[in-house]
Amino acid sequence: MADCEALLREKLNPAQYEAVTTMDGPVLVVAGAGTGKTRIIEYRVLSLITKGIPPDSILLLTFTRRAAREMLSRAAGHDPLCQDVMGGTFHSFGYSIIARYASLLGYERPITFLDEADSEQLLHRLANRLGFTGKQQRFPARGTLKSVVSASFNRCAPIGEVLVKDYPHFVHWTEELEQLREEYVRYKVEHNLLDYDDLLIYLKILLEDAGVQQTLADRYCYVMVDEYQDTNHLQADIVNLIAKKHRNVMAVGDDAQSIYAFRGARFQNMFDFLEAFPDARLIKLEENYRSTQPILDLANAVIDRAKQKHTKVLRAHKEGDAHPGLLFFKDPEQEAEWVAEQVKALWDEGVPLHHIGVLFRSMYIVRPLEVSLTRRGIPYRTYGGMKFIETAHIKDLISHTKITANPLDELAWHRVLLLIDGIGPRTAENIIAQIIEAGDWRPVLSTLGGRARFGGALMQLAAALDQASKEGISFADAVASLADYYLPVLKNRYDDHQRRQADIDSLRQIAMTYEDAETFLLDLVAIEPAEKSVEEHQDIHLDTRPLVLSTIHSAKGLEWDAVFVIGVADGHIPISYSYQSEEDQEEERRLLYVSITRAKQELFLTMAHEGYRGGITTFSRLSRFLDSPRIFQLMDISGRDQLPARGEPGTPIADKESLVQRILNKIRPD
Repeated sequence: MADCEALLREKLNPAQYEAVTTMDGPVLVVAGAGTGKTRIIEYRVLSLITKGIPPDSILLLTFTRRAAREMLSRAAGHDPLCQDVMGGTFHSFGYSIIARYASLLGYERPITFLDEADSEQLLHRLANRLGFTGKQQRFPARGTLKSVVSASFNRCAPIGEVLVKDYPHFVHWTEELEQLREEYVRYKVEHNLLDYDDLLIYLKILLEDAGVQQTLADRYCYVMVDEYQDTNHLQADIVNLIAKKHRNVMAVGDDAQSIYAFRGARFQNMFDFLEAFPDARLIKLEENYRSTQPILDLANAVIDRAKQKHTKVLRAHKEGDAHPGLLFFKDPEQEAEWVAEQVKALWDEGVPLHHIGVLFRSMYIVRPLEVSLTRRGIPYRTYGGMKFIETAHIKDLISHTKITANPLDELAWHRVLLLIDGIGPRTAENIIAQIIEAGDWRPVLSTLGGRARFGGALMQLAAALDQASKEGISFADAVASLADYYLPVLKNRYDDHQRRQADIDSLRQIAMTYEDAETFLLDLVAIEPAEKSVEEHQDIHLDTRPLVLSTIHSAKGLEWDAVFVIGVADGHIPISYSYQSEEDQEEERRLLYVSITRAKQELFLTMAHEGYRGGITTFSRLSRFLDSPRIFQLMDISGRDQLPARGEPGTPIADKESLVQRILNKIRPD
């Protein structure tokens, strides 16, 4: 214990030490950007273990499995017992409790999980059955239905309130959507299905049972929560219920970095924690180990105008006096060309490309830069696209796997059958109805295989499912056999099947690390959406890690030596649709704060005065979050009064017909 105490004194500053060594009672740690939040949890776990707290009495709740693994792995480097602490996401913890108490909820094992697309499809089908989609007025699309229902659950808000805030043009459908939500819940209960939101909903329901709450409180005597500013209503309630008895709970977060309201996150939970636990100790971490003071001065000035905040002032631990740059350009093309040139210059000076980040509010802003980078042969990687699990070909193969786990999974059958030529939605529904009635797919596919025009394809499907369901077959071999069946379907269905096949191979590889379908589907589909989705553009002959282009949302938690924040104009950040809501604009302010605090040494903010949307030229002004004399004093400003001139076009070299002939002459033999 003496060795641990010496280690803590050596590695922690006074505020960090206080957070780590305060064992009993509620604690709220307001951890500013770059102030060592991960270190707090790492050393607090070590401190608890050193003081004799059993590892299985400690619960660490995070938003990604990677974060939990990293913190516990670091702690285990000091004491191996730390690796035995229960750490994971809210949703994975929810599943572990639901699996244990499934019978109390009326659920049977195995439970089938619905991913986002499955949920969308089910809501659409239920809307059809209820007769909502056949009316003359436009009914919300399936993705919108899922967003509305999910927001209702995560915000603990009625459908009408969600519609007024997010989809006011659909308010007249409030009654129908309330009915649809009820039918959706009933269908899932009756068919032994859970979706992503249910893992929190049912966890809270179980914790409201006195017996379950007592059991979990006795088991987990010390609770820690990471990124508390990103919790929603349900997650905050779950934390309060688990810690209600022993009150040994530490929440770590930063209200200034709450940027996921669209997922239901409530930065207000950082303030509500003090209402739930009035005697909580409030500890602020303000010593920043990432950025230089000029960068932090800008960040402090931007967030200082926030309407509601835990006031803190970030102070730099490292030296550096380069002021952030603010640069103005005539149009996005000039902005992109300048950024590309600066990236190349930094690279030429020896800064590795992957130590440079270009951040933006929305994907469309970065498109001109992609062209400029490609023109210069600068490799880059883009964060913010479609998730691996959401690609059509991966969902196809997963649906086959779901059938082997639950032969009566209607949604999986629907997707699988529609992959067969000659089977449309109506025929698929008819086949599914027969399978459900028979309670087994084998006799149904066998009968149809001998008489239907698509019988041969059904027999091939039956053979593949039969092979994958054989007694004694390993899960990896089952997935491999289904992949072998699916590859001809892939080639027939997608023009770019070569690229997609690499994903199928990746899925096979992932399956080799699992022993059963339930755990595989849980991890891949239900517990945690992909943390990052990556689209990579890289010259295969270039031996270097690429430049990073990222939306600000995807950049949270990352850092670079040099950062370019492009498109800092009103309408981009804050984004135009936030103008009607002060709450939404405040989140946009936090987005800008997050982008600024990603920079370690150099920071550049850029904007173009002219844009082009819908066939017309638009004119922009600087973001309202930056447009103040006080903030201007913190930055080196260029191009605000004198816009860079664009080159005049030269004399035409030929008329159109002559140009055509000149081009053709280039390819004609002499």
